[in-house]
Amino acid sequence: MKLNGREFTTKSGAEYVYLSDMNIVLSKNAIEAYPQRRELLSQIPGYKKTNEYYDCYREYTPEEIKLEIMKNGLCELAIEVTSACNFRCEYCVYSGKYENQRLHDYQNMDVTTVFKAIDKYYELIEEGIEYNSDRTPVISYYGGEPLVKFDLIKKCTEYAKEKFDNNILFTITTNGSLMNDDVIDFFVNEKFNVVVSIDGYKENHNRNRKDVKGNPTFDSVIENARKLFLKQGTPVFTSVVFDYDTDFVLMEKFFRDNDFLVCLSINSVNPYSTTYFDKYTVDSYDRFKAKLDILMKEFELSVVDNEANPLAFMSRTFGDICTSSFMRQCDISKKNNKIIKHTGACVPGNKIFVDVNGDFYICEKVGRSIVIGNVEEGINYEKCAQVVNRYNNLVVHKCRNCVIRNNCKRCYVSIDMDENKINIPAESCKKQIEDYFADLSFAYSIFESNPKWIGRYFSEYYDAINDMMVMLR
Repeated sequence: MKLNGREFTTKSGAEYVYLSDMNIVLSKNAIEAYPQRRELLSQIPGYKKTNEYYDCYREYTPEEIKLEIMKNGLCELAIEVTSACNFRCEYCVYSGKYENQRLHDYQNMDVTTVFKAIDKYYELIEEGIEYNSDRTPVISYYGGEPLVKFDLIKKCTEYAKEKFDNNILFTITTNGSLMNDDVIDFFVNEKFNVVVSIDGYKENHNRNRKDVKGNPTFDSVIENARKLFLKQGTPVFTSVVFDYDTDFVLMEKFFRDNDFLVCLSINSVNPYSTTYFDKYTVDSYDRFKAKLDILMKEFELSVVDNEANPLAFMSRTFGDICTSSFMRQCDISKKNNKIIKHTGACVPGNKIFVDVNGDFYICEKVGRSIVIGNVEEGINYEKCAQVVNRYNNLVVHKCRNCVIRNNCKRCYVSIDMDENKINIPAESCKKQIEDYFADLSFAYSIFESNPKWIGRYFSEYYDAINDMMVMLR
């Protein structure tokens, strides 16, 4: 009997099997050593899923989607206080290099609209208390560059604090250039979780992150980040974007030399529906990969020697591969109870992104073609249900035989769909599958070299981040 999954091998030569329907990894030798184990596996209800399990033809009602949102959604209200930005980053989704995205413009949200958005969020949170009493409201400020409208952010914050009786968290992601003393004092006093976009070492940052006049921005941003660090008393969270010209060895050195910065997220330039990567060749990727491999080997040695710092850049680069590989949820159920059957898409309403005009969207990364409500009427549950049902109907039929269907990271951002068809390029899917099994091989290789490291990294990193956030609050 052939196992319902795919095999992979670690660096030591050990063989494993990923069982896609059960979403678990087992040692191939452990299975083959006892033939009866195969038979026992095949008898587990969730071993091999059918169309009935995935409920391919299930149509969710607006009432069911509303109940899901009330229980598990409303996690964040992201407010686009302005579409204006004082930077012109090469990889920006609003740069004209991405399909179905707006271009740079100069619209600002008015105070009436933003207060209505906060009011509506408050109403939804209050309505959802009986379903989820532990939920903490979160408001994040988005742009453009949100600090272009710093005065509006101050008004919003004061209004929201009063509305929610101070039981609310505030976050902001900023390019850091406008963080003067008044802004920094405000962030510290209001206990904001601030994330500053810094693309690592100076050359890498300045290559892509220029101001509207084309001037480099690294020096002013790093100086302002240091000021924030000195005033808030905890390291500054940063968000890093890389492309094939990024040298990961230099990135590690940069964060090691600037330990007042903690890399919270590391993301590739968005590769979907863009012309950004047209400038690169195979040689470009090979050079990038060679540097990445050097850092990977350094990381592997540090794990073996128990010297890997959970907050180090290389731990953030490679450690998350390991934790995500071991955090899969085993599924032996007879029925798929997830609203979204395949991929990593969320249910609309999990997060609410409100643009300068007061319209609600699934999130800030999704194109502006899918509106799910507005500040006047709130969430349109019928529209959310339509999006979910159309997505499921198209994606389930397209992806039901894919070996990583239960761990695919794609969502509305990277899957184009219209009323009757879905466009998922075969080559990008092939690469995603290859990358997934490469990550599994790497993660289990790390586990073999030091089984205790994964747990230590997970606990120490997230404990450290949580401690910083508590101190900020």
